[in-house]
Amino acid sequence: MQSKWLKPIPETKYLSVENAWRYRAIMRTFYINDLRYRHWLDKETVFNSLKGEERFSEYTLEMCAQDLEALHQWGNLSAVQDTSKVGTYQQFVNKQFRYQMTEYAIEIERMTVRLENLFIEGGSLEPTLMERLKEQLQRIPEQLHAEPGAVGGWWSALTNDFQRLNQSYQDYIRDWSGAKAEELMKTKHFLVYKEKLVEYLRHFIKALQQHGHEIEGILKKVPIGDKRALFERITDYESDVPRVDMETLKREDLYRNVEGKYQSIESFFMGSAAGQASELETILAMTNEIIRRITRYAATILEQSSQYSSRKEEYRTVAALFSGMGSVDDAHRLAAQVFGIAGYKHFAGDYTRGTESIQSSIYEEPPVEEVLTPRIRTYREKVEKTAIADHSREKAAMRERVLKERETEREILMRHLESGRIEMDGIGKVSASVRRSLLRWLTRAIAEKGGVAVTEHGQKYRLLNPREQRRCVLESEDGSLEMPAYILQFEE
Repeated sequence: MQSKWLKPIPETKYLSVENAWRYRAIMRTFYINDLRYRHWLDKETVFNSLKGEERFSEYTLEMCAQDLEALHQWGNLSAVQDTSKVGTYQQFVNKQFRYQMTEYAIEIERMTVRLENLFIEGGSLEPTLMERLKEQLQRIPEQLHAEPGAVGGWWSALTNDFQRLNQSYQDYIRDWSGAKAEELMKTKHFLVYKEKLVEYLRHFIKALQQHGHEIEGILKKVPIGDKRALFERITDYESDVPRVDMETLKREDLYRNVEGKYQSIESFFMGSAAGQASELETILAMTNEIIRRITRYAATILEQSSQYSSRKEEYRTVAALFSGMGSVDDAHRLAAQVFGIAGYKHFAGDYTRGTESIQSSIYEEPPVEEVLTPRIRTYREKVEKTAIADHSREKAAMRERVLKERETEREILMRHLESGRIEMDGIGKVSASVRRSLLRWLTRAIAEKGGVAVTEHGQKYRLLNPREQRRCVLESEDGSLEMPAYILQFEE
């Protein structure tokens, strides 16, 4: 036994659980609309379809939404949020969904239809079914006077062929309109089947157009009275067929069934009275769309393949042409023909030309060298490595000069410290170095709490009047400085 034989199938739960009659009605509504190529339905459409039935008189929209969600959880329906009717944020938060039957659900519902009719139908994609259908519809006038058995056999063959035709075309179009076909068309090996498939589809479209228009003309010529008479004869035949449930079978139901099947044939080729397009036109449009998709995907695959094709031979041919040129001028002319002017580059810079003539060629001017640096973050210019120079003599000379200047500065300051204090108001004219030292001492004292600081020579001093408002002018060899009349008091 294979493992997949033993797996449960949750998609069949709706056939036997509690409230199965509601679930089956919903799934049959989806199946009928799927046969009409209406694959997506919202809860309002499903609710309105069921509300007209007597058994669903107490059915509410909330119950319908719950049933649809249950079918979605079981895998019978696939749901997609419907944003086409969203106008506000609240409507977006309260999600509205559209539903579509899954592949499992379609097969299960199709199985239930076959079980209901106790008949297994086959399928054929050959246009010969359309031709057979046309021949049988041409025999409608004969059936008005034929024997009941002949009429019953003709009607059975007609409906069977139409059922096979409709179901086979639906399956075929659904297969080529699905996601699996999309994936197949994107593969390279699909190119092997592309020509054969397109040829088959075009032959199929041609046969549909030819026989479809002929069948439409035949159906339009049938008078209403002949149709009703035909329905009566077929109903009489089916009423005479012995059945187990003969007592419960009503003639009105048989007549309605016959009339509905005939109307399905008419709507398939002629459309509905409400102006809806015929299903034949829908099939033709969808088949043409399949052909366009096949062609588009094939062109895309070929284009992608050509992008990676080798151009080695082209380069070899061009190189041979350049190698055969007798002069540089001939090579320039060939380059202009081969490459054109679309690939040149502009170099902008502050260059000094040798001539201002606009007729001068770049080949007549001397070359200009320009150092280019790469545009990357990790690039660093190379540092030229040089030997360390010996500056010991210069350092020693500078040291002697600084020490001499400091000694001179100290001698001058000591002359001003004979009285033990320095008054900025009466110090007189001083040198630039003395002025710098005085200002440095003042800055230290002002910054210190209490106004007490120490000079470079180790002498302790105090700023006596840190908030002095009286002004004075300190004369120096490099200028005059207006400042408060501070006083510095030095200790012994």
